Amino acid sequence: MAQTVDNGFITVVIQYRLGAFGFLSSAELVENGGVPNAALHDQRFALQWVQKYIDRFGGDPDQVTISGGSAGGGSVMLLAMANNGTEGNSLFRRAIASSPYLPTQPNFDDPLPTEYYHQLARRANCLNATSIFSCLEAADTLVLQNASSATSYSARFNQWAFIPVTDNKLIFSSPTEQLPTGNVNGEAFLAGSNSNEGYYFTPQNITSQPTFLSFLTLNYPFLSPSQIDSILTLYTPSHLPADQPLHETDGLHPPFATELSAVGKGWQQAGNNLYAETTFVCTAYWLMEAYSSGKGKKGWQYQFSPPGAGFHGSDNGPFLQDPEVGRNGTVMDEEFRRGFQGVWGRFITTGEPTVTRGGEGEGTVAEAVKEGVWNAAGEGGRWDMLNLNVTVAEGGRRVNTWAVVDGYGWEGGRGERCRLWRGIGFR
Repeated sequence: MAQTVDNGFITVVIQYRLGAFGFLSSAELVENGGVPNAALHDQRFALQWVQKYIDRFGGDPDQVTISGGSAGGGSVMLLAMANNGTEGNSLFRRAIASSPYLPTQPNFDDPLPTEYYHQLARRANCLNATSIFSCLEAADTLVLQNASSATSYSARFNQWAFIPVTDNKLIFSSPTEQLPTGNVNGEAFLAGSNSNEGYYFTPQNITSQPTFLSFLTLNYPFLSPSQIDSILTLYTPSHLPADQPLHETDGLHPPFATELSAVGKGWQQAGNNLYAETTFVCTAYWLMEAYSSGKGKKGWQYQFSPPGAGFHGSDNGPFLQDPEVGRNGTVMDEEFRRGFQGVWGRFITTGEPTVTRGGEGEGTVAEAVKEGVWNAAGEGGRWDMLNLNVTVAEGGRRVNTWAVVDGYGWEGGRGERCRLWRGIGFR
């Protein structure tokens, strides 16, 4: 990716603890001096190292951009929220989150993290100890690794046992509470999601409203009857013909992704899309709300939509691989890859993902992102989103069709659905 902006930045890859080592939480843990969200503290330590030493490697500590995808994107979001957004640019100036992951975010001492704390203790033979915490501290690391893995697999379908919590020391609110206030660190944000994020995480046996509701209440067991009614109002599919072929939606015309995709239709696709929006897509919208709140910050949003390549994580290759490498079985050509990498690269080096007329990235793909076309979210009362798509023209020729669209009205009113979920909150 750096090649697309004349190697204008350097990359630092960090490591941090995962599973119980990174996100174990309970009241007992805190009472004994343990630290919830240890993984976030690992990440902050790495960023502090960057501030102190990056100039020795040719970097500029005043121009740091953090980025991550999926759980890493969720971490970027939480770093933006850290200490109620009072840190300014002290650790980073810009941030990028691809498919920012948001599971439910309980308080550190809520029943769910406490239950997983006790499950870990049981599997580590510490549940009946005089002090569970002391026993876990003394346990062999391999025992804890195995206990952490087994406990994670015991969580709800495609949920995880050890997740970020509201600890009231670093993270004081849930994203749905804090992001709309605009209290965030850094000054610019680029958030992206994929067109079919939920497929890998949704059981593919949702055939009716009852099975949809079963899936919904399994993932969100604390929904009220009125909230469930509101969700059904926005997610109930229409009666598509039985012979309706599966295909990618264009986001602008019905049928929308709430009921049709290349891998599902009807109630199945409603479930796929609901998981996508609640867990990855709406998070990007809420981040844009935070960086368009009139506090001198800016945010840009995009969707990665190439047919057959819009699944969760499928955008990793195009912005990491050499753009001159062939399609490798995908619909994305060199121009698409170079254009996509240019969006990220320009944001890192200049603070804006757009291109100037006649500048780097000029060409068919870049037409939609010329200066003054793809505006920051909320500018001029609009909610611009860049849709990165590929269509098939006559003779099977593939055409890179990038366009700035109304992100709020996208897919039959995605903004309205995200507003519903923001109001429900995630605990």
